[in-house]
Amino acid sequence: MVDGKYGPDVSLNEFIRNVADYRGTKAMCHEGGCGACVVAVRAPLPPNNEVKLFSVNSCLVSVLSCHGWEVTTVEGVGNKTMGYHDIQARLAKFNGTQCGYCTPGWIMNMYSLYESKKKNLSMKEIENSFASNICRCTGYRSIADAFKSFATDIDDRLKNKLIDLEDLDFVKPCGVNCKTKCQHKCDKKDSKPDENKETDDWFVVDETNKIVVDCGSTKFYKVFDLNDIFQAMEHGEYRLIAGNTGQGVFHVSNYPSTVIDIFNVAVLKEYSMDVNLILGAGMPLTEMMELFLKISGENEEFSYLKQFYDHMDLVAHIPVRNRIGDE
Repeated sequence: MVDGKYGPDVSLNEFIRNVADYRGTKAMCHEGGCGACVVAVRAPLPPNNEVKLFSVNSCLVSVLSCHGWEVTTVEGVGNKTMGYHDIQARLAKFNGTQCGYCTPGWIMNMYSLYESKKKNLSMKEIENSFASNICRCTGYRSIADAFKSFATDIDDRLKNKLIDLEDLDFVKPCGVNCKTKCQHKCDKKDSKPDENKETDDWFVVDETNKIVVDCGSTKFYKVFDLNDIFQAMEHGEYRLIAGNTGQGVFHVSNYPSTVIDIFNVAVLKEYSMDVNLILGAGMPLTEMMELFLKISGENEEFSYLKQFYDHMDLVAHIPVRNRIGDE
């Protein structure tokens, strides 16, 4: 339970490790560069509130931004009690881990990619998806081979390495929200509280669904429309955050009296087309790239967007592109 004693400076990573006491998720650079902190998030995303699974750098995300998120760490993917996920077992089988410090981040990035793409991945796509993760031990080849073995176009060299693959069938990963009985005790409930009626001294959800967290010297607003942004701005000095990825470059330790999370403002993520393509300022780079690829293939006049897609593929990495840089 996150309450008002946690300010916007407390990252999701700090909460996972030091409050929830799940130490599988690691921390190292605190800049979104090494990938040790990567976790999977399932959440409804604007503008249409479609539920998507995506990876994030937990060291950059404020824990107060995670309202409504279902966060899965490496422990939730699989463990020795409930059995290991195919990805975990395959990485071990390919000798893809040595000191092991970076391993949870690799697993969670692959898990997010594998599940979000509905397990339909090519070897090239997998190899191109791990600019977010650094390992100083393995030389990367064994990690790349382990993950490429999940590709639909797997080559014979990797097929020959998959010995006793049928032994992995026992894995029944639980995840965060259990729909079936697990070997461990799960404290998640199937029923969800009515968030619109939730209220406390430190936490308020008002009639517009705007969320206000009183952190003492700072009030944190999670807003869903433009009017709520402007209303929150009236309370004094403020800071807007969306993906909070700028935290990795220009680290913020002193927050103003008002912090406004605009990530879920749907109108900032919409787009329109006439003779031009107009993108909302809050559209994450991942969604923008998907849109470029889709439109370039459907409309010859916008075929040049494929070149923009190729260029953006060189910018940042997937967990950062899943959130938007707001500085």
